[in-house]
Amino acid sequence: MDDYELIISDVDGVLVREGEPIWSNIVAIKKIIERGKKVLLITNNSGFSRVILSRQLNYLGVKIEPKDIITSGTAAAIYLKERTNVKTVFVVGEEGLIEELKNFNFRIISSNEVEEEIPDAVVLGLDRLSTYEKLSTAMRCIYKGSKFIVTNMDRLWPSKDGLKLGAGALASAIIYALQREPDFIAGKPNTWIIEIALKLSGINNLNKAVIIGDQLETDIKMGINAGIDTILVLTGISSIKDIERTNIKPKFVVNSLNEIVK
Repeated sequence: MDDYELIISDVDGVLVREGEPIWSNIVAIKKIIERGKKVLLITNNSGFSRVILSRQLNYLGVKIEPKDIITSGTAAAIYLKERTNVKTVFVVGEEGLIEELKNFNFRIISSNEVEEEIPDAVVLGLDRLSTYEKLSTAMRCIYKGSKFIVTNMDRLWPSKDGLKLGAGALASAIIYALQREPDFIAGKPNTWIIEIALKLSGINNLNKAVIIGDQLETDIKMGINAGIDTILVLTGISSIKDIERTNIKPKFVVNSLNEIVK
């Protein structure tokens, strides 16, 4: 770790599992921060509130400010603000995503209001309380012309009770129904979210950065696409067998992050 100035870490499957701490990794990240390394957290879980996540991690001893956390919801909101003329959105997602969109001054359109006003965009993220009707409403908006923005295409989500459907599984229902792809996918493995992280860090030398994650298809693939070193930690979704089955190869593989901190 002495070779790196910037450590970019995933959250779900690395630091927590559905809110429950993964202690070996928590202790390691705490030590890395105490040694003066810059740590940014990037998560495809748009349901996280950056403020609440920061408080939770600080309570666990990991000193992270909200500005050093980037969710796929943050990335989606920044994309809409910088690259589109979108003003109104219909959201399939949880409070963290709604909070991010409101912070960037987007007006949220409710299910009742879409009958009177078609939103400029539908923004879809992880939504554990989503219903058939809500997804159908989102689909109809897109069919009528709303932009189709997805926070991430994760197939799976690691919970303390085992694997669950990810945001990508919800998005795939609309993709299949309309036979069209999203207009934009904000999160990993899209390098858009890493561009935001690097801009925030002020570190331009990619040789001084490393990405830590638990998923080959998202964290590791993004790092490879961005030209940044990667560490796969086996506390989340991907396993050694998964590495053998794919051509996505991390630079390092560890059972837990305490193996990289002396």
